[in-house]
Amino acid sequence: MTRLKPIVPWLALFMLVWPWDLLAIDARLLPEGVTRIRLYQSWSWAEDAYDASGHRQPLGQMGLDKLAAKGVAPAAPNLYAIQNDARYTLQRTDLTVDYGWNTHLDLGIWIPILDANLTQSAVLNRAAGWDGLPTAQKSALTVAVSQLDNTDANHHALGDILLGIKGQLVGDQKSPHRFSLGGGVRLPTGHVANPLDPRDTSTGDGQWDLTLWSWYDHPVNDNFFINLHTRHEYGLPGSRSALLPTDATRSGRMEFQPGLHHDVQLEPQWRYPLGHVELMPSVFLIYSREEKGKQQGFDRNQAAFAGGLYTVEGTDWQRLLLKPTLGLGLIPMGVPVNLYLALGTTLWGRNTPEASVVELRMDFFFQGPGHRKGTNP
Repeated sequence: MTRLKPIVPWLALFMLVWPWDLLAIDARLLPEGVTRIRLYQSWSWAEDAYDASGHRQPLGQMGLDKLAAKGVAPAAPNLYAIQNDARYTLQRTDLTVDYGWNTHLDLGIWIPILDANLTQSAVLNRAAGWDGLPTAQKSALTVAVSQLDNTDANHHALGDILLGIKGQLVGDQKSPHRFSLGGGVRLPTGHVANPLDPRDTSTGDGQWDLTLWSWYDHPVNDNFFINLHTRHEYGLPGSRSALLPTDATRSGRMEFQPGLHHDVQLEPQWRYPLGHVELMPSVFLIYSREEKGKQQGFDRNQAAFAGGLYTVEGTDWQRLLLKPTLGLGLIPMGVPVNLYLALGTTLWGRNTPEASVVELRMDFFFQGPGHRKGTNP
């Protein structure tokens, strides 16, 4: 077995707060010739996580499980107990640019920049029988706890850039039912963690992804909308560095493929004109699921990763996120800007952190030479 599985929870931390709804929120398209620049700032944090059974546990338990996988028991009666407190934070800055190519097609690019940090605080509590342990065992325990305590992973770098298109198949701006489809490709522009550096963390997955989106929205009346948005992402096979199971000081190239990813987002939204502004409260309910990933096995005779890909247990995850959002539209007063503030809370999950997210989004609209007069963004 390779050492991919122990780092999967940290990858799940990254995926959990990925604001995948950036390119569009509902089925509407931009008017022809209009450009939208969206600046998205988010802050996320987690101190607890859900295990494979959906039970909540301290995030630091992941570090203790990693020690246990190396043969270091987290506790021994009357001898010692290892305590580990952990906190994960992620600050993201996302920039998207969407352009209304014509009345049926939008083009977009999404550029994320991430600052991810995982801080662990491990303490070795000695009990009455500690002095009776062999010196070598005491030394090994002390070193293991010290290494865990110093594993404060962080990285600030560009994420994976996304290119996408969106086409409206049913309805128009004023239709009671609208349906759109979109497709995109995520480029491997982000940083992939060095497995030899425990302080390093990824801002990208190191391979290409193909994405399919769908949007359906129904304006019940002038003040109430219902939006349904789905995303399905297929990760192409790729390769990255991974620790050698026989030598933790060396790494080799390993082929892998992430599991198929699905998101379903339901958003009821209200709109209230207030003089020269528009108040836009909404509630996002987002269910995310990723299937098990695959990777190469390790051939001890060749001392290298080789052969076909096999399914890795524990690499799948799920989560349910609730995100109340308050929007303020300034377009009625002649300023082509919409502002949004959201607070996301994880309601339930499996193999994923219990993260909270604060998001600030600003949409700026610019009319190009192709914009038809009399239409609004």
